Amino acid sequence: MKKTGRDNVLSAWIKRLSPLHRDRERRLALAGHKVSLSIRRYKNVSKDIQDEIRNNGFAEFLIYDRGAEDEQH
Repeated sequence: MKKTGRDNVLSAWIKRLSPLHRDRERRLALAGHKVSLSIRRYKNVSKDIQDEIRNNGFAEFLIYDRGAEDEQH
């Protein structure tokens, strides 16, 4: 559904007048930032772990079968 000029004016008016709405918008933005940061940290740690496994020379002995664990449960 496409917003019209009137919808934008009404939305801006609600945002300006409603402290509750502003607080929710702020909390939503903060939560989104935290999720992005967590994903970035996870990727970095995952890369570090993979590099360490390769550097230690035992990666060739690791077997990872995602389906095997699912079949046991």
